[in-house]
Amino acid sequence: MSYQSVIGLLNTSMSAIFCVSLFVLWLHHKHLKYISILVLSYAIRVICFGIFYFAFALENPVLRFSANVFLMLAMILLSLGLSNRRGRRPRYEVLVTIAAIALGALYYHQFVALSLLARVIYLNCGLAAVGSIMLLDVAKTSHRTPVEQVLFGLIIISCAGFLLRPLYLLASGAEVGQFEGSYWLVVSISDALICAMTAVGIFAVIASDVMEGMKSDAHVDALSGLLNRRGFEPRARDALARQTINSPVAVILSDLDHFKSINDRFGHIGGDRIIQSFSEVLKKTAPRDAIITRLGGEEFAVVLPPGKATAAHLFAEEARKAFKEFAPSVVSGEAQPTASFGFAIAQEGEGLEALMDRADRALYQAKADGRDCVRPVGQNSRAGLASS
Repeated sequence: MSYQSVIGLLNTSMSAIFCVSLFVLWLHHKHLKYISILVLSYAIRVICFGIFYFAFALENPVLRFSANVFLMLAMILLSLGLSNRRGRRPRYEVLVTIAAIALGALYYHQFVALSLLARVIYLNCGLAAVGSIMLLDVAKTSHRTPVEQVLFGLIIISCAGFLLRPLYLLASGAEVGQFEGSYWLVVSISDALICAMTAVGIFAVIASDVMEGMKSDAHVDALSGLLNRRGFEPRARDALARQTINSPVAVILSDLDHFKSINDRFGHIGGDRIIQSFSEVLKKTAPRDAIITRLGGEEFAVVLPPGKATAAHLFAEEARKAFKEFAPSVVSGEAQPTASFGFAIAQEGEGLEALMDRADRALYQAKADGRDCVRPVGQNSRAGLASS
């Protein structure tokens, strides 16, 4: 089988299979937006090798150059996909520069000073340079999962494959007439391997992300979008384990006032909107690293991590005011929903249950004081409440 047939059948069909597979995955997991970029990358590869087949059949240099442009674009899209997966801004300037240099040199040696060896060197070094950008994106991940470690290794192997192509030709000593055939045979086989290895890493990463998403969904309250109790407790215990005497943890408990009457008056849909509105207020007013949860019903908890405990009263007061101002618009001004807050700062050696209990007593005091207020736990609150 000639190298033209290998490229036309093997490389095109492999790229098409991976493209379709990724597209099906994207249809089921559209929230993973980076998959759509990877789909586009493999679709471009299909076009690329389809053009290559006709370029060889027609011996058309313009088609060959066009195919190489698509090949570079497909590689750049892989890099963009990995950047998107981690929520990072892609290195557009660097990628465009690499493509411009590689394709500019390719054009020069395709149409001005004809040299297949020069084209091989510039194109493959450009592809390897884009691969190195992909490596940087994976390497910058602070805690790489085993799956990401595998992807990292596969990208290294892919970059090595690009760099070995011109070295192979230089070492082969092929005759000028055999030069092109030898090169494209190496390209067709090595590209099939690189395509397969990269796809294996990508599918493994997607599977890992899907599983992580399922795990996260199990820890999130569907109505509020906040953590549920299952997701809250291990994170809160971890925060307590990291606190020091000078940097304690604070727990703020909150309860929507007269929530049953709101449900009775506006129905469960109105009640759900109030819960969602209060959740949004907590998200906007809490520190970025705060642990926010809906414990159940109209009860919420916020853990301020070590070093943020002194802001507990300020945060609770800000959240209370913000909710009081915003909530009436949710029920068209027909009611004045409010919330009560109680908070406690962790003591040395105190467990989560004891800390939550003290914060709950502070919340009880806020309710007793007329609601729509913030109360810290008092030193004598346990004894006072026991007698009340």
